[in-house]
Amino acid sequence: MTKRIAYKTPQASFAARTQRQGACLVWAGAIRPNGYGVMWDGQQVVRVHRWAYEQANGPIPEGADIDHICGNRACAEASHLRVTSRKQNMENLTRPNRNSPTGVRGVHRNTSGGKPWRVRVKHNYREYNGGYYDTIAEAESAAIELRNKLFTHNDADRKAA
Repeated sequence: MTKRIAYKTPQASFAARTQRQGACLVWAGAIRPNGYGVMWDGQQVVRVHRWAYEQANGPIPEGADIDHICGNRACAEASHLRVTSRKQNMENLTRPNRNSPTGVRGVHRNTSGGKPWRVRVKHNYREYNGGYYDTIAEAESAAIELRNKLFTHNDADRKAA
């Protein structure tokens, strides 16, 4: 059985359970199955990245998301966090949906014949066709290029391109 340490303040808890990994300040405490760190702030359990953002920048506007520019959900480095709308936050996803059969964001099997890979990107409730490709690598590059044209908060892809 692991002995629990009681920290006097949330700041002490945060300092004791974060570690520098490159440019990220990674939470080494409790992590939920969705990848976000959580901690006790003295009154309730809070998501660490939101707590860290508020410590550095003040209150988060009602209904706003906090986006990890670095794409690391366990990161609590305030300079890696920004206020976004839900739409903007979804534009900066770093991985495909859990149920993606290809494992590549925006790339699908083409079942209508011809080239085996198809690129489709959704933006503002509209689906954009990015073409058909012989290899998954070509399709992935095309999906990144299309997202970079359509999205305003697509930092993960801009680094990959």
